[in-house]
Amino acid sequence: MDENKFMDAYVELLKQTINLLILITKHRYFDEVKNQPKSISKDEAIIGGNLTRLIKLNTSFLENICNGKREIALIISRCIAETAINTQYMLIEGEEKVLRNYIKYSLIAEKELWTKIKDNIVDRKGSIQEIEKRMLKSIENSFDSSEFDLEEVKRSSKWKSIAQRAKVVAGEQFYKVFYGIGSHTVHGNWQDILVHHLDEGDNNNFKLNLEWNRPRPQLMECAIAFNLILTKLFVEKEKFKEKSSYLQKVQILSEYQIELGEAHENYLTNKTKC
Repeated sequence: MDENKFMDAYVELLKQTINLLILITKHRYFDEVKNQPKSISKDEAIIGGNLTRLIKLNTSFLENICNGKREIALIISRCIAETAINTQYMLIEGEEKVLRNYIKYSLIAEKELWTKIKDNIVDRKGSIQEIEKRMLKSIENSFDSSEFDLEEVKRSSKWKSIAQRAKVVAGEQFYKVFYGIGSHTVHGNWQDILVHHLDEGDNNNFKLNLEWNRPRPQLMECAIAFNLILTKLFVEKEKFKEKSSYLQKVQILSEYQIELGEAHENYLTNKTKC
């Protein structure tokens, strides 16, 4: 058995977990008869919107895995982790002020841009450019949709840091190990350049590597686990009538992931010994 067989198995498992996310999202936020999205409140939209983002990220992650583009898949994997952490954190805390802080934090950058544009207009003695009109209108629309006044939003925020949110959801170790390493790929740190975009030559010299690097099965472990954990949490929090059916599927896929991971680890161990 070669590693391609494990890749095939992991890809199919990832597909199953993405399908679960789609099913619970449609079950909760779609009209079953019309199969169209229902009208929902802002608080519902926060969770539903994050689930939708997670589905799209997972789909793109899967595409890049299948297209053999490890570099891009790693970047998307970090986005999947943060979106899953945010959604789990809000479901676990379950308080209106947590959801409100989530929105308020995202509006800080919008407020700073709005202030900068206004200052530029003052500096030009009231002269305003057409692009500035459009930008101001867009920012003001964001505040109206979020039900925040511009003056309410300051630089400070009570939305906890990603390290604190990750600690609540996955434990302190997860942030230090997975999230810290994931920063290399997102920000283009030297470690990412060294591993993915350069080949080491003689005498401490390098050559550029324009070829894509092949994904490995381990890359899908985190996304699969987060999809299953979030499915379980969401179904339990929303008290689905079909809860037992969904939880059974999660249990089966979770056990399969463990078995698959152990089989792959044994394969790598035996391969090293040969």
